[in-house]
Amino acid sequence: MHQLCFLVLWLLVWIPSNYVYAGKSGRKEHRSNHTSNWAVIVDTSRYWLNYRHAGNVLAIYRTLKRLGMPDSNIILMMGDDMACNARNPYPAQIFNNESHTLNLYDSTVLVDYKGYEVTVENLIRVLTGRHDPSVPRSKRMLSDSGSNILLFMTGHGGDEFIKFQDVEELMARDLGEALQQMHEKGRYNEMLVMIETCEAGTLISRLTAPNVIAVASSIKGESSFSYMNDFDMGQPVVDRFTRRTLEFCEQLSINSDATLPQLFQMYGYDVMESTFNYRTIGLRRPLSHVQLLDFMGSVSQVHMVEQAYDMDPATEQLESHAGRQSCEAGRGCSGQDMPQQVHSNAAGEYNRLSEDHQKQQHPRKQQIQQRLKGATQRVASLLAKHAFGHFT
Repeated sequence: MHQLCFLVLWLLVWIPSNYVYAGKSGRKEHRSNHTSNWAVIVDTSRYWLNYRHAGNVLAIYRTLKRLGMPDSNIILMMGDDMACNARNPYPAQIFNNESHTLNLYDSTVLVDYKGYEVTVENLIRVLTGRHDPSVPRSKRMLSDSGSNILLFMTGHGGDEFIKFQDVEELMARDLGEALQQMHEKGRYNEMLVMIETCEAGTLISRLTAPNVIAVASSIKGESSFSYMNDFDMGQPVVDRFTRRTLEFCEQLSINSDATLPQLFQMYGYDVMESTFNYRTIGLRRPLSHVQLLDFMGSVSQVHMVEQAYDMDPATEQLESHAGRQSCEAGRGCSGQDMPQQVHSNAAGEYNRLSEDHQKQQHPRKQQIQQRLKGATQRVASLLAKHAFGHFT
């Protein structure tokens, strides 16, 4: 009897935490329950003849940002030697299609690791979070146990390895151990690994960490092919696996509910000339319920309030004026004159609001007092910033 009661209690706890009931039909759907999305995009090659690999990663990078993932949550690693290469007929531009209509290398591209920074060691450090203290936050993946992570790699490889700039190799065992460390350190909720290289399936064969979906463009003994030759560039500008992925993703919006199995239908042998394959390791939900935007989109957390927030126009004007004054102080002053100017602006703001408080007979006296208190706090904040050297 006690065992039966325990079983019923366990089911009552487990079922609501793993299913969402949609609408009145009572249909059950699994969901990811993640709190953030991160991406690590790696072009492991360099030199002009590998132009297509740069096009691959920049196209995936653009797709992630179009679907809502912030740049701060994307770690981009590439040789970054194509746009300004002397053989590039389109200087400072990179394309991944023969029409040359969409420049992937615009002013919004932020490369976190470039040139000789693209190493096996740096990739493993990014994944595991084991950085030197001098590494800035912009080069770190600040994920946690609630994060879904996309790892996309493209380059040249072989049986259980992928080359990094023809200097070193990332082995399948190294990748498996890195993901196992990530799991033990609580650095992800679910992870999607996508690899485009020759014999890519062998590189995911050693993965053992749970809640991982691994996708490969080819199996052992097969090459992963480029799409077609671009006669202006004198070489291909995109690989077939990436092109098929982009053709599917370009149809998505930020509210799309497309699933991974729907994407997998794009990878037919007749168009890729290689055998696409995938693995799921310890996945807690059916693959058919895994949406593509669980890894490629944004995660917006909205907290509903019962009442509307009252923003008084006078308060908006006051705060806007204070911001302009602070900016003018930062541009127009230097050295010892700056704190005097900042203090003068803050004091003027405080006095003006005090006079308004004395002259205006407003029925909401408490609200005016709160704004007066806020002005006092801003004065103290400006003085504190100067004291700690923010204006030096």
